[in-house]
Amino acid sequence: MTIIQSRGAAVLIGAASWTAAEYGLHRFLMHELRGRGLASVEHLKHHADVTYFSPASKKLASAAATTALAYPTTAALAGRRWAGAFTVGLLSMYFGYEVAHRRTHTHPPRNRYGRWARRNHLHHHFGAPMRNFGVTSAVWDKAFGTYDDPGVVTVPRRMAPVWLLDETGAVKAEFADDYLTKGAARADASQVDRDRVAAFTNAAPALELGMDAGPKGGSPRGR
Repeated sequence: MTIIQSRGAAVLIGAASWTAAEYGLHRFLMHELRGRGLASVEHLKHHADVTYFSPASKKLASAAATTALAYPTTAALAGRRWAGAFTVGLLSMYFGYEVAHRRTHTHPPRNRYGRWARRNHLHHHFGAPMRNFGVTSAVWDKAFGTYDDPGVVTVPRRMAPVWLLDETGAVKAEFADDYLTKGAARADASQVDRDRVAAFTNAAPALELGMDAGPKGGSPRGR
């Protein structure tokens, strides 16, 4: 048995494969479909309201669907034992991704990688929803030309993560090199509706209340 045929290698290959699945699902299934299909609806609801996360039942259904696709495909190519180990690695990274994604919105960074991951993902949310699809890695964005260097990320204050602002509503000093905020702290009903429209057309949310949504598609820096 070669190393690559071992079940340990299958677990590692499955885990590494998640980054490609993450990119493809996020870009094509969740954004390109613009609300057609459950996965797209759930994801764009999260863009409209960054405090919304799909319930656990839907996450488990997603994991089941991933298993139903990954296991038989790899079993046909490499056998059931290898496919089982590959699927374990893939699903382990999927659940790790779910935790990492939620923490991007709910917890401050603790290290250089966490700092990059938050800037990268918040740029996707608030600067260019059709860029920076990778949450845990930028490798596929760079490969397919959809990566922006986030630079300083401007965040609508009404959508700012809880960890970003101090008690006065200003960006905390430790994050001031990475973020700016604009607009009011709360959205009225009409702004909530505009944020939903923006999300479902892959446009960045307006920075000020009552303004039109930001640019669609690519990075605003390229426009």
